[in-house]
Amino acid sequence: MTGYGRARLERASVISERIHLRPIIADDASAAFALIHEQPAITDWIEWDGPERVEELEESYAAWPTDTDEMTGYMFAVIERASGDWAGSVDIRHLKEHPVATLGYLIGSPFQGRGLATEAVGHLVQLAFEELSVLLVRAEVFEGNQASIRVLEKSGLRREEGREITCEKRGLQVTKHIYSISRVEWELSAPARAAWQVSASRAD
Repeated sequence: MTGYGRARLERASVISERIHLRPIIADDASAAFALIHEQPAITDWIEWDGPERVEELEESYAAWPTDTDEMTGYMFAVIERASGDWAGSVDIRHLKEHPVATLGYLIGSPFQGRGLATEAVGHLVQLAFEELSVLLVRAEVFEGNQASIRVLEKSGLRREEGREITCEKRGLQVTKHIYSISRVEWELSAPARAAWQVSASRAD
């Protein structure tokens, strides 16, 4: 077994200029529901059509972090520091046998356009490389989602040409593009480092 994916981040907190990232909890469900439920500006751009009940989110958030034989996943709440409000969430899933992590993110419409998504994704990329020791970070984005593409590009990710994925959304076939950044590319870009507050253990 390789060493990739063997770091255990039971609690991780990142506090930066505009946001605080902390592990998602079941009590976040009500705030998240208000931002996601019947919000096409959000659900039009993700495979999931959003929750029908707050309880769906409570159950989902209580299950994080997720751990299977192949993958471990973490989800973090995005808290806007200026207001203290729940602004969205980010998640990262890393393979245990390969040095690859996939990230996702969701920022509620009232909080978009403030740079929160770019800041959160930048921190998530840093977490993947510095704490999980992966060599590649990827993200998938629906074709036409220019706002999300700009977030990824500002964080240094670039489109992998010829790596499109087709999925079904509301009975239609839609295309997703893959964006990625390697550890070497990230280190050469000299990004600003966030101050970490991390509790982690690694299996021997």
